[in-house]
Amino acid sequence: MKKAGLWGLLWMVFISELQAENESKEEKFIKEGETLNVNCPFSTEKYSYSQKAWQKLIDGRKPVTLALTTSTSGNPSQVREGRYFLEDIPSEAILHVQMTNLQVEDSGLYRCVIYYPSKEPDVLSPLFHVVVIKDPLNTTASDENHTRKLQISTFPPTTTRAQGTLVDRPRTVTKLPPKSTADLSSPGFGVNITNVTDVTSYVFRVSVTSIIIIVLCGVLSKSLVFTVLLAVTQRSFGP
Repeated sequence: MKKAGLWGLLWMVFISELQAENESKEEKFIKEGETLNVNCPFSTEKYSYSQKAWQKLIDGRKPVTLALTTSTSGNPSQVREGRYFLEDIPSEAILHVQMTNLQVEDSGLYRCVIYYPSKEPDVLSPLFHVVVIKDPLNTTASDENHTRKLQISTFPPTTTRAQGTLVDRPRTVTKLPPKSTADLSSPGFGVNITNVTDVTSYVFRVSVTSIIIIVLCGVLSKSLVFTVLLAVTQRSFGP
C-alpha cells in the first residue's frame, strides 16, 4: 500500500510538471523604452468578482506581484501602480495589462492570475515571455557620451586664476584755460606786450628801435665832438 501511494504521488508530480511544460507561452519582443500591451482572457462565470494580478516569475523565488486590482464588484475597474496598468473588464472577460518604458532588465516570464489572499492563485493562460531589445540608437549615443567623458577626463587639470573685474572709473580732466594774453615788459624801454601772438613782432620792433637809438647816439656823439672842436679852434684863432 505504501509503495502504491508513493508511486501515485510521483506520478502526479510528473503529470503536473508535464502540464507546466505544456502551458502555452507567448513571446513578446519589444524595444527598450517602448510599452507592452497584453490581454488575459478569463471565465466570467468564475472570475468576474475576483481580484486579478500581474506577476513576474523569477527562478528559485516566489512570483513577484507587480500590480493588483482591488474591485470585486463585477464592474470594470482600473488600477495603476508605477509603470504597470491593469484594466479589469468583466463584460468582455478580459484583463488588460500595460507596462510602460520597458528596460532590458524587465526581460523575463510574466503571467496573469486570479488572486486569492489566502491560497495559491489560479493562473490564466497564456504566459508571456518578454524580451526587451536594447535600442541601437541609444547604445550608440551612450557609447559616444562615454567616449566623450573619457576624452574629457584625460585632459590635464587646468588652474584658473580669478581675475579681478576692472572697473572703468570716469576720469576728471581739468582743462587749463587758454592763455591768450601775457604781460611781457621791457624794463629798459617801458614796453608792455599783451598779445602772445605778437611776441615775434615785438622782438622785431625792439631790435629796430635799438638800432635807431644806437645810430642816433652815434650821430649826437659826433655832433658834440665837432662842436667842442669848433669852439676850441675859434678860441685859438681869436684876438
